Amino acid sequence: MKAGIKKNGFSLIELVVVISILGILAFILVNVLQGPAKAYYDVQRRVQLVDIVETALHRMTREIRLALPNSVRVSTGNEIEFLRTRDGGRYRNQGANRLKFNKQTDTFEFLGPLNEFTNILTGGSGQSDCMAASSGIDCMVVFNTGQTGADAYAGDNIAAVTNKSGSTLTFNLSPVSKFPYQSPRQRFFIVDTPVSFICSGANVTRYDDYLIQSTQPTSSSLPSGGSANLLINQVSSCNISYNPGTATRSGLVTVSLTVSDSQLGQSITLMQQAHVDNQP
Repeated sequence: MKAGIKKNGFSLIELVVVISILGILAFILVNVLQGPAKAYYDVQRRVQLVDIVETALHRMTREIRLALPNSVRVSTGNEIEFLRTRDGGRYRNQGANRLKFNKQTDTFEFLGPLNEFTNILTGGSGQSDCMAASSGIDCMVVFNTGQTGADAYAGDNIAAVTNKSGSTLTFNLSPVSKFPYQSPRQRFFIVDTPVSFICSGANVTRYDDYLIQSTQPTSSSLPSGGSANLLINQVSSCNISYNPGTATRSGLVTVSLTVSDSQLGQSITLMQQAHVDNQP
């Protein structure tokens, strides 16, 4: 008589029960991990958002610190313009190579080296080239107070740098007959272009290489010519304020940006400040 053969295995009911238990365990595990995973994702999105805003603010304040003294203009709380300095130094005020304040064009000696001397762009025929957009020349400004008669935006004290050699610069003020005022500190500045940061809608846009004009460009009258580059978008609030300071204290520009993220469902607000030397 043969012995019976015993077979082992799972019944259909046992298999269904096991699958059900595994499904319940998987559901619980997913719900347990979903919270931390979402929190990690939100933190990463927020960090990225903060980095975007910080980069934009660093770019703005870094350039604002290069502003020609008394050239910062703020309009309606969300637009700022300034003339950007490339270099600057002190001029000789005595001797044959002094800066003469009774001449339309002249060559003078500056004291000490200029950091960007080799990069100064020369040419042009006078002040009109400084006021033109994308003229490809740099210009010289002396004693800019921003007031009537000493305002570079109005063309009062800005001259084309027509030549450079050794420790001398040659300028041309034409059609202006002479620099109107001497600097008590014998200072002059080399400027290359006006720069504007304009908040419009959800964007902050940077403009440069455009016409120097007495009226500040705004979101309703954008700079003509030149170049425009988007600095940051998703902006829900933008505020720029300016305290011009005093004769003994630097001016202060404050920039505040609020950026919203629809996926995150949150917004962040960051602020930075930049001191501006207004001693002409």
